[in-house]
Amino acid sequence: MRPALLLIAVFLAARAALLLRGVDFDFENLGTWWQIADPELLHTRLWQTILHLHGQPPLFNLLIGTALKAGPFSLIMACTYAALSLAGILAFHALAADLLRSRPIALALALWFCISPDVLLFNEKLFYDGLVPWLLCIGFWAIHAGLLQARIVLLTAGFAALSAVVLTRSMFHPLWFASVVALALLLSPDRRRILAAAALPTAAIAAVMLKNLALFGILGLSSWGVLNLVGVTVEKLPDAERAALVAQGTLSPLAAIDAFGPIERLLPLLPPIPPTGEPILDNPRKSNGQPNMHHQAMLVASRQRLPDALAALRADPGMYAVVLTTSLFHFHRPANEFRDIRRNLARIEPWPQIANATIGLQPAAWFATSLDPARPDFFLLRISYGSLLITIGCAAAGVAALRTLRRPTTPADLTFVLILWTGLFVFLLSTAFDVLENNRARYTIAPLLTLGAARWLLDRLRATPPP
Repeated sequence: MRPALLLIAVFLAARAALLLRGVDFDFENLGTWWQIADPELLHTRLWQTILHLHGQPPLFNLLIGTALKAGPFSLIMACTYAALSLAGILAFHALAADLLRSRPIALALALWFCISPDVLLFNEKLFYDGLVPWLLCIGFWAIHAGLLQARIVLLTAGFAALSAVVLTRSMFHPLWFASVVALALLLSPDRRRILAAAALPTAAIAAVMLKNLALFGILGLSSWGVLNLVGVTVEKLPDAERAALVAQGTLSPLAAIDAFGPIERLLPLLPPIPPTGEPILDNPRKSNGQPNMHHQAMLVASRQRLPDALAALRADPGMYAVVLTTSLFHFHRPANEFRDIRRNLARIEPWPQIANATIGLQPAAWFATSLDPARPDFFLLRISYGSLLITIGCAAAGVAALRTLRRPTTPADLTFVLILWTGLFVFLLSTAFDVLENNRARYTIAPLLTLGAARWLLDRLRATPPP
């Protein structure tokens, strides 16, 4: 059987097994997740809401609003996630076959992603994390194929997929996209074709940024950057220390309120904010009563909170060192342990436990499932040492790849550098900001990290003379 047909067959068989276990597309967070705008507004005022969305890049909410209008929502989203995941796995396989120069290993890795509990669970949850890994794989495969074949259509598709990542997940900052284009221009002799291919995807990102600048005075895709920084500085201070710093005037009164706390508590501490007539900006709460984190007060607060974050860092730098250490720990926990996918996790146990114990090399998984409260909680037992080894291997690959920057590169070398840089960028940014959700952030680049570590290991084995 051809590899592509085998991958499709295994992918569909795994999804059929999920159905038999009662797994369905989980969108319980539709009305509660901060990143998702009011579903009622997405259904009734889609374009106005997307236009005035400032907390998040627009594509994820645009997809949700389109599915809400088209209906049935769960079926449309399940099919969208499945189709994109399958396309991404096929792209990963083709990319791995070229970069690793080993078709059996490329096929084995791609087959693993067809049945991995992480993939199975995130594929059935309304998170952008279920989309981003596969957009990345499609993007880098298309760029690689476009460089090999000197085809501008493929290159354009590749940069468009990476642009879609930026417009979906704020962690992939526009500077990341710009750096990927810059590296491609630096390392490839085909600069004219790369510039032409990247033009429209770059323009799409720039258009959203200029819209935000014109409407909100922010040159970016999300107004929440400072608020996320507050979350890992001010909010990590002990309550007593935090209150004392506010009382001393070192921190402003805003520091007494969590960055993503209720809008009603925030408004009295801000200057008067006139209504705009747009519900997404004016309503303190969504139609279902949940807080609306896209209220314009969040824009005002974001501008005023940066001094608090910097003051908290100066007051207690050791606190942020603990934050970074905690982030590294969570980065190397199995992604299938992320708290918001537990509904479907319970339906496919013990498969995640088996995978975590054998592939993930997590000691705690040998004792019990992650849902068992009696499972050992010691942090060294909860680390996935398989994930840690992949991170180390990918880092070693990055050091080795630095040599390729000093000489003309092949398309495979260039694509590999872009992949490694993406892994490094996300690792640094997620470790600095995500903390407790860092295993979810790692999931978004898991295929890229796997490629990096696998290529480094294979290169070492091939360089080692036989005994």
